[in-house]
Amino acid sequence: MRVLLRGGPGDGQVVDGAGETVVWRSCLYERTGELDSRRGEQVRVYRHRLDCCEGFGRGAEDRCE
Repeated sequence: MRVLLRGGPGDGQVVDGAGETVVWRSCLYERTGELDSRRGEQVRVYRHRLDCCEGFGRGAEDRCE
């Protein structure tokens, strides 16, 4: 399934993913109820979690809990 990332460093990226969360380059994105259309296909929208990105001093070390 293709998903759209909103916010954070991956904003606007369409990537493969499914489930409640998607990890993109050490950043966590959480599933929303929103859908968007990209290149003629419906994609689920995932929002960036600010507290869960290596750039914010978190990520693999803290396991984003």
